[in-house]
Amino acid sequence: MIVGDTQQKLLAKLLEAKAGLTVDELAGEVDLTRSAVKQHLSGMERSGYVQHTSSKSGGRPRFLYTLTESGIDLFPKRYSWFSRVMFESLRKKIGASKFGAYMFELGVDMSAAAIPRLVGKTRVERVVEIVKIMNETGFAARVTSPGKGEKLPRIECKNCVFHDLSKDYTEVCQFDLGFLSGLMGAPIEHQECMQRGGQACRFRFLPTA
Repeated sequence: MIVGDTQQKLLAKLLEAKAGLTVDELAGEVDLTRSAVKQHLSGMERSGYVQHTSSKSGGRPRFLYTLTESGIDLFPKRYSWFSRVMFESLRKKIGASKFGAYMFELGVDMSAAAIPRLVGKTRVERVVEIVKIMNETGFAARVTSPGKGEKLPRIECKNCVFHDLSKDYTEVCQFDLGFLSGLMGAPIEHQECMQRGGQACRFRFLPTA
């Protein structure tokens, strides 16, 4: 669902009223008819942005609308700014080399939660599942053919979820390497990087010793 101006106004009112608002209260806030507000709310509820609960007031049911987590996420966040502050402080404190190693180990640690999805799969099936996991986080990844003499497919990404951060902190790419290496249980080569002039980020799993 594309959120238009009217929906944004309704969402903003719900953001201000954490306890929730009724259809009539929202109609008064945004100067719309009750039926128009209800129609907008129904669409946003189907999209998962709002939810309603029922309570009794004076013996009559009262429906209150509140934002869901997805609705709250529609509002701007400053994650990038906060991450920059943390990265700059950490890199100054431990140095660029150790910061890169830290990001790699962090990626390995974060891969542990997804390991159960790979249990019982062949190594080729694991690559396919890894791409699914990456796409769930916004990487726009796909499986590509193995290179000459290779057995495992390669991975290509057209979107980097850390693109803005990796401009100034190239060590962030080590997180991806640690994450992929942890999932596959094999070393990985970052063959091409969009931040270094590549058309995509391309990864190749290396044979284990």
